[in-house]
Amino acid sequence: MSNRSTSIPPYAPTATTSYTVSSRNGAESLQEVDRSSLFHTPTHKVVYESLAEIHSILTVLEMLENAFLKDYITDKDKYTSTVLRLMNQYQIILQTLSNTTEKQRALKDILPRSSENQENLLNELTNTLDCDVPLAIKRIEIGMPATMEQRGSKLGTASEESTDRNQGSRTSGKLVAKVTGNFITCMDALKLNYRTKEQLHPLLSDLVVSLNDLTVYDTTEEGEKKEGTLEFAGKSKLISWLIKLNNLKDNELSQEEIETFLNDLDETYKNFYTTLE
Repeated sequence: MSNRSTSIPPYAPTATTSYTVSSRNGAESLQEVDRSSLFHTPTHKVVYESLAEIHSILTVLEMLENAFLKDYITDKDKYTSTVLRLMNQYQIILQTLSNTTEKQRALKDILPRSSENQENLLNELTNTLDCDVPLAIKRIEIGMPATMEQRGSKLGTASEESTDRNQGSRTSGKLVAKVTGNFITCMDALKLNYRTKEQLHPLLSDLVVSLNDLTVYDTTEEGEKKEGTLEFAGKSKLISWLIKLNNLKDNELSQEEIETFLNDLDETYKNFYTTLE
């Protein structure tokens, strides 16, 4: 066997190679970036966290819409309730973003091109984050789940004056989504152990008012359009609970009352939903 000499490149490390850690680039190249460096004020932190919540809602909603379009979702009721819950959460966060002047200024610092009425907030946020969620944005702009878009042709609103059938159906569909969102908000509040008049009365009032704004249009034998209120089992229980909460004063609902209230809301919601079928 012949011995062949191999030459080692000058840049290759050997057993005798020594290394010296440079102190020059340690602090310069490894500058730690923490969350606090992004927040100029505590208000900026709150606004950043709210925008992060909106981003997560958009991401989940985009996945739901994609799955629904591809017919991967077999439980349509579950899709409807989940989308309504996400849109309701989005609306709540949106309201908190503009409830103080400080938050409005912080939002303007983070998204300089956002309008004061927040009409372009979604577009500005997704453009800034390079987030592609067109289906989620469209669903939020429509204001209701896909399962509700074709419902409520016999429904209208108490203040509706439009004679256009499609416009009336779209308007009533949004109101149905609002009612459903109010149901979900009330039930979520009870699950979060809300039990005082100040906490529960405004939520239930919003639900009852939105229900009373729904009207039903039936056609008589003479072909005339007859207007009436939407009635379903359990609706009267909501009024009873509203009266009870109004008389609650400084007391709280007991755990047993909370469970009964939650069951009444759940049954009434199911009856309301069945009426729309």
